[in-house]
Amino acid sequence: MTTTAIDAHTHFIPESLPDECRGRPEWGVGVESRDGQRWVVHDQGFAYPLDPTFVDVDEKLRDMDNRGIGLSIMSLAPPLFLYGIPAHDGQAFARYANDSLAELVAAGGGRLAGIATLPMQSPDAAAAELRRCVQELSLVGAQIGTSIGDAQLDDPRFTTVLETAESLGVPLMLHPYYVGPKPGLGDFYLTNIFGNPLDTALAASRLIFSGTLARHPRLNFLLVHGGGFLPYQIGRLDHGWSVRNEPKALLDRAPSEYLDRFHFDTITHHDAALRWLLQLVGAARVVLGTDLPYDMGDADPVGRLERVAAGSRVRARVAGLNAVELFGLTIQTSIEVTS
Repeated sequence: MTTTAIDAHTHFIPESLPDECRGRPEWGVGVESRDGQRWVVHDQGFAYPLDPTFVDVDEKLRDMDNRGIGLSIMSLAPPLFLYGIPAHDGQAFARYANDSLAELVAAGGGRLAGIATLPMQSPDAAAAELRRCVQELSLVGAQIGTSIGDAQLDDPRFTTVLETAESLGVPLMLHPYYVGPKPGLGDFYLTNIFGNPLDTALAASRLIFSGTLARHPRLNFLLVHGGGFLPYQIGRLDHGWSVRNEPKALLDRAPSEYLDRFHFDTITHHDAALRWLLQLVGAARVVLGTDLPYDMGDADPVGRLERVAAGSRVRARVAGLNAVELFGLTIQTSIEVTS
């Protein structure tokens, strides 16, 4: 059995960003040279190298070839969510980024797809932008932060965004947004190493306990980084729900019964952790992911899947078939992973 390997979690930056941001100081983003390399820098202090695969289609396709990936679903570099800037500036940036993504996808020869970024600081504008991106730009979903400033995704103000995604039949990929300081995580790169999986687990747990998933039965979420800490502490959520009244306030059944409302990517950085994830949620709920070109990405997800998957059907599902179904993709590439 063969299937196209699809990377459901990989990032892009608009190629024109270095020029564009020079004239848009309100975005709070710039590009500067450090040791002969270009870096994206934020007013909040976060910075990272502008890897060529962020911006260059040919470089991206060559990198995919080297890793045995046939199709990549591109999403904006998460530090560029820019939820902290005024709403009208956020709307302008999201529209610029999504138009740039649509151009990137069109230049990819059928080997790229894209999911939108949304100006979540203005939920009505975010819902309108999602509708435009799906209906006019043919993007296949949206990536949103695990929190929006101090607000959590189960806040009623975001209902219009969730309802729009549900009505359009497209998934929402939840990605931590960690620009700026976080108490206790500033040292040792813990903002990313520990903070990202923590944020994902918190957001997913709140969507469960708040009844948000129950109110939106046709809405699908993709949790990155293997679902963060959620899969490995789901028993604790169930236990808390069984012994305390607070978790039962808005939830009439055990949290684990809602795991089938999430998809999870393969980025666990540990073979045993991926085996446990597949055992817990089933092969139909897991999609391949890399998080490239960030340094915390999985450089060889296809190889990890080959080591971990118990059978050809599992490998075929996780390598590509699940992503095809989740995002409604049409595959136009001949690159395959033998399973």
